[in-house]
Amino acid sequence: MMKVSDTTSGEGAAWLRHLGLLILFAALAIGHVASARADAAPPAGVPTEDGMRAFALQWYAQMQAGKIDRTQYTAAYGAQLTDAAVQAMSLHLNEYGASPIRAEIMQKRSVDNQTFYKVKLIFPRGDAASLMFGFDAEGKITGVAIMSMAGD
Repeated sequence: MMKVSDTTSGEGAAWLRHLGLLILFAALAIGHVASARADAAPPAGVPTEDGMRAFALQWYAQMQAGKIDRTQYTAAYGAQLTDAAVQAMSLHLNEYGASPIRAEIMQKRSVDNQTFYKVKLIFPRGDAASLMFGFDAEGKITGVAIMSMAGD
């Protein structure tokens, strides 16, 4: 679980609202994933499993550096990723030290026009994080959620 302060105003409150959106997305994604059936191949724009492993590592490194490629996100989700939200996530990810050394696909499911990947990131000291990525049919990111972080 992520550690959250009891801050109710200012940047802390904004981060808590962003965290709440991530948790809401994760809950919705998990509900859809649980009732979905796996497709043989993702839609044309969605990464393959091999591509997803590399993508997850790249995404983490970019977010850890506080830099994202906004063209990778749907307009609806991208609007939630304000500069302040990205910087807050960057600070949080940097608390865990070194970048992950590998990624493993834990689960892939498709529901309607979305594909979800649950990816486990392995860090040099053996810690792991589980991320959920959602993609639309064009391969745009519909949401990203940190499901867990070892050491919290």
